[in-house]
Amino acid sequence: MNDPHVTPDAQSTSARNVSVSAPTRLHFGLLAFGNQEGRNFGGVGLMLKKPRVKVKAKASSTFSTTGIYAERLAEFAEMWRAYTKAEQLPNCTLKVTQAPPQHVGLGLGTQLGLSTAEALQRFSSDSGFSAMERAIVVNRAARSAVGTYGFEFGGLIVERGRLPNERISPLECRMEFPKKWRIALVRPEGASGLSGESESKAFTDIPPISQRTTDNLLDIIQSQLLPGLTAHDFNQTTEAIESYGRLAGSCFEAVQGGPYNGRVLNNRVAWLKDLGARGVGQSSWGPTLFCFFDSKEAAKQFRRNVPNDESGQKLIIDIAKPDNRGAVIGYS
Repeated sequence: MNDPHVTPDAQSTSARNVSVSAPTRLHFGLLAFGNQEGRNFGGVGLMLKKPRVKVKAKASSTFSTTGIYAERLAEFAEMWRAYTKAEQLPNCTLKVTQAPPQHVGLGLGTQLGLSTAEALQRFSSDSGFSAMERAIVVNRAARSAVGTYGFEFGGLIVERGRLPNERISPLECRMEFPKKWRIALVRPEGASGLSGESESKAFTDIPPISQRTTDNLLDIIQSQLLPGLTAHDFNQTTEAIESYGRLAGSCFEAVQGGPYNGRVLNNRVAWLKDLGARGVGQSSWGPTLFCFFDSKEAAKQFRRNVPNDESGQKLIIDIAKPDNRGAVIGYS
């Protein structure tokens, strides 16, 4: 098992407080959907240093959850108890100390669930879970396993999709992402993408992705994206990410009205490209869009100079670094 990174004092059996700091993720799009016999879902994504999801388990006289997302923590904690067959939840207080908004395309739910399972497991025992077991504990990775493997390994994740008899897609490839490159995250304040029942219904309205399209998406990954990353070729890599996202998104046109989710986001992608942004795409269902820069200076200059778009929405633009490490576990 390849554990997430642990601070030096983590092996101390007397340590009682556990903190988990997990990266968020971008999802560039699915590889397949509606294949009755072959692999479904799959895809490509990238882990981000910020925003992060931080969960802390602090020793107390009883079990409780507090703060933002307290109800979700309690749900994940009960899943952990049922999976481990513990008689009761451990005497600790679970709290989210840092997290982005939910349903904005950054994979909060998965990182929150995995962080909760890992915090409780390490609070109660000497070791944590493997990547696949961790996802099973809190019932994640039913569609995308990018966040599951990204929690463990960081970097750029490629997962091929799962067969009908597989619970979780196997990891196809994990690669380091150039540390000096930056990602601008662009989202309207207060907006959210599809989730829950709305997301499930959307998948019932989407026609199956053709094998030809899946093959074309795989070709972009194998002949453009991965070689570009290997060579640290910024232009090739960002062209591949943009091409992949546009093609993957076009498979959801019946729901989105285009490669991106809704008229405003389709227009905003074109607007960002007109401003010179590279590798523009939509993470998951949005509303977060992303674009890439070959240096911190270029990203900051873009943010300083970007005008308001025609939507009239207030845009939040954050500059993020790639995360090649994965989750970090701390003890105190």
